[in-house]
Order: sequence, then structure tokens, then C-alpha cells
Amino acid sequence: MATKGVAREYLVPMYSQSNVAQIVRAAPSTINRWAIGDSSHPPLITVTSSGQGLTVPFVGLAEAFVLNAFRKAGLPMQRIRPAVEILKHGMGVEHALANNLLLTDGSEILYRDGDDLDRRLVVLRSGQAVFNEVVTDYLKSIDFANSGYAKALRLPQYPSLDVRVDPTINGGRPTLAGRGIAIDDVLGRIRAGEEPSSVAYDYDLDRDDVMMLNRIAA
Repeated sequence: MATKGVAREYLVPMYSQSNVAQIVRAAPSTINRWAIGDSSHPPLITVTSSGQGLTVPFVGLAEAFVLNAFRKAGLPMQRIRPAVEILKHGMGVEHALANNLLLTDGSEILYRDGDDLDRRLVVLRSGQAVFNEVVTDYLKSIDFANSGYAKALRLPQYPSLDVRVDPTINGGRPTLAGRGIAIDDVLGRIRAGEEPSSVAYDYDLDRDDVMMLNRIAA
């Protein structure tokens, strides 16, 4: 079953690998490994080039977001790679990690030939394989377009604020949803030495939320 292609704006390079690492809360070395692959395995996230600078499009960021959920659930890469290949070559799903087929077919594929490690990622409910709570929470944080591909991410590391990454808003930078305020703009004023209370007042935020943003970015 083939899916619609990814929209052009989701394939434009917008992030460096370090940007991706910061947004998804993963080590830069992990993102680099997923981006370049190795002699035996192709890359797991989409990049436009292997150089420095802005090389990762939004679809690559979404792939890293999902991979990080798998990593937190304890699933080894040797289980993820075959599932991605099946979705790509067997079902015609390019950029499978950023597609909502992971909500259904992906879990079944991962479970089909799995072992005890996979039970940390996939559980059986009513005769169907579904993702466990760790991965489900991540997948619920993804907004999907009609094409089936991720179009925006809600970042779970901000518990009291609705922070989203949308490639059409603020150049794809993490942004307070419905407010249009880029997190970097708030942090930039704090790092410039402004009082958190003053920054909070100007952006109509709680001081505790401003301090939380600064703490997470540290």
C-alpha cells in the first residue's frame, strides 16, 4: 500500500544535527549515527547532505523524534531497521518513521518476529499488537497531515506549556502554540541578563514557566 509523498516544505533542510539533538533530547553523537549510518546500514533519518550546517529537514527531525521514543522504550536498532525496511519496500512507505502507519502496521511488524526485549516496546491487547505507553505518548505528540506524514511535533519535555515544532512557523523553531513566541527568543533575553520576571511579563508567561524553559535548555 503506497502512501502520498511528503510535501516539499517538509523536505527543506532547516536544522543542524545539533539542533535536532537539542529538540528531541538525544545525544549529538546518537543523532550523527542515525544520520550517517555505517558501512553495513543506511541512515535512519533523512538528511540532505553529510556536511555541517542546516542539513536535516523537518521529516528527518520527526524520524529522530520517533527513534528517540524507541530508544527510551529499550528497543535495539537491529529490530527497528528491519521494520523500517518492510514498511519502505514491502508497503511503499518512504520515510516510514515519520508516517502514521507506525500506529498500526509498524507495531505488528516489530512484534511479529520479536523477542523479550520487544515486549518493552510492543504489547498485545485484544489480539492486536500496539505500542506501549512510552512510545504511544510520543506518537500522540505528532500531528499528521492527510498524506500520513508528520506535519508538527508537540515536545513532551515542556510539561506545563504547549511547545510545538512546525516547519511553517518561526522557521521550524520550537514555539509556544497559539502564541507565535519562539522559545529561543525567550531564552535569548534571559541569557542577555534580563530579569526572568520582566521577560515573563512581556510575554504574558508565568515566571516559573520562564525559569523552566531556561532550566530545560541548560
